Amino acid sequence: MWTSAATRLAALEAEWQQPTPRFRNFPLIARYHAKQADAPAWHRLDDQTWHDLNGEDLFALLDGTASRVGQQCLYHRLRTPLAEAGALREFDEAATHIAAQPAARGQALRALSRLQSTEAYYLTDLLAGEVLPALPWSAAAPALVLLLLATLVGGFWVPVLWFLTAGQVLAHTVLNLMNRTRVKAGVRPLLQLGNLYQAGRDLAKLALPLPALRELAAPLAQLGSLVPKVAFLQFEGQLQSDLAALPWLILEHVKILLLLDVIVYHRCRRDVQAYAGAIRAVFEAVGYADCAVAVAGFRARHPHCAPGFTPAGLCLTGAYNPLVAGCVPNSLAVDGLTSVLLTGSNMSGKTTFMRTIGLNALLAQTIATCPATAYAGPFRRVVSSVNLADNLAEGKSYYFAEAETVLGFVQTAEAQPGEYLFILDELFKGTNTVERIAATRAVLAYLQGRSLVVASTHDGELGALLAPAFTEYHFTETVSEADWYFDYCLRPGPLSTRNGIRLLARVGYPSAIVEDALALSRTLDAAAEARETAASLPATQ
Repeated sequence: MWTSAATRLAALEAEWQQPTPRFRNFPLIARYHAKQADAPAWHRLDDQTWHDLNGEDLFALLDGTASRVGQQCLYHRLRTPLAEAGALREFDEAATHIAAQPAARGQALRALSRLQSTEAYYLTDLLAGEVLPALPWSAAAPALVLLLLATLVGGFWVPVLWFLTAGQVLAHTVLNLMNRTRVKAGVRPLLQLGNLYQAGRDLAKLALPLPALRELAAPLAQLGSLVPKVAFLQFEGQLQSDLAALPWLILEHVKILLLLDVIVYHRCRRDVQAYAGAIRAVFEAVGYADCAVAVAGFRARHPHCAPGFTPAGLCLTGAYNPLVAGCVPNSLAVDGLTSVLLTGSNMSGKTTFMRTIGLNALLAQTIATCPATAYAGPFRRVVSSVNLADNLAEGKSYYFAEAETVLGFVQTAEAQPGEYLFILDELFKGTNTVERIAATRAVLAYLQGRSLVVASTHDGELGALLAPAFTEYHFTETVSEADWYFDYCLRPGPLSTRNGIRLLARVGYPSAIVEDALALSRTLDAAAEARETAASLPATQ
């Protein structure tokens, strides 16, 4: 159904202002990021940290892109933090300009919307100059066509040559039919090159302050020379009406006789290798522009600040987790010499706050946008252990899987000291209390000497064992006979209350269980206090 340009633009602007829920095919969205695995990068967010920070939900929240290329580049940007203040400042300026210029934004959205087809996800297959599937006899096709024409013309003087012509027609028909499926499969990544070219050309005309768009003249010229050849391969799909049946039939016979599909595909295959750099330049420029558009939309919907980058420490003011509705903002200031130890009961807000810290650090270094009132800190590679699970396929328990993961953190901290932000939630939950406290203390002390650590625990003993290298903070709750309440506010110092057993009573546990647990808890506390008192007395002869 036909719609006017104004109507399409209004729909695009409405989607930019408030993206509607939609299905996101993450395997296709992640194709560009996966193909960049061997490219140089300051840091790549590992799968565990991406999962811990609810990466797919974060992507969906940010995804106000208008193109599939933009989706792929946004995903890659979120998983590839930068340590370049200049590049992040340029991206911040681009998003700010797009937010402030509705007319330019509308034109950019229209240009980007050319790449909304699912087929655009496959453009990534062309970026590295990877060889498209070869066709049998494709290199010899021009010679075969010349031979066909020679026998056809020569038959007027030597009619016996027409028998050879007939044989060649049959051979061309077989060759064309044999290669038809291969051409359709091989041409798939090429199908959106025309739309990529048009989107890049239209964006370049807008004079947006985007560095990636300033050097597109030469890449667009090279890509433009390839587009007509691809259009020829798509021409058959444009002749599907009844009125076009006769032209389609004529064209098919001409293509078979002259092996046009085979010849054009062979040249496209060669040009894709030659112009891979140009295709990449246009792809990444279009993706950069769409990322800036999406981030501008996110900023319009959520309170935020631009990050400041400092040599050491970490300062967060009014930081919140944008994935948690009604998230209570909290502030934190850490100098360059200490790390953070969080305590508090379940559901009190520890894990959400840890994710808040990780998300702010990640977004500061990817989209120059922090969900906070103020953010200042150095460039740090974010690594986490929050939602580990058993690896049943490899026969690994939770504890063993965690031990291997934490060992990886130790090794990375040794290799690049001072460059990491480790977010560690209740280490070594899978073992007994004594060994858990001992192992956690040893690991945290080791990591803290090499990077910034934000860790949580239910073991109050760790605060004293790790002081003064770690500063303690806590979250608490209020429990009454009728209800319990969490205010989710970060407080300095260790947690001084315990409400776990009372929460059991609140959710309906039998009173016998609750009273038994309380009695044993008092006994254990008394025994621990007695041991501490005995240890503090001077030794007697």
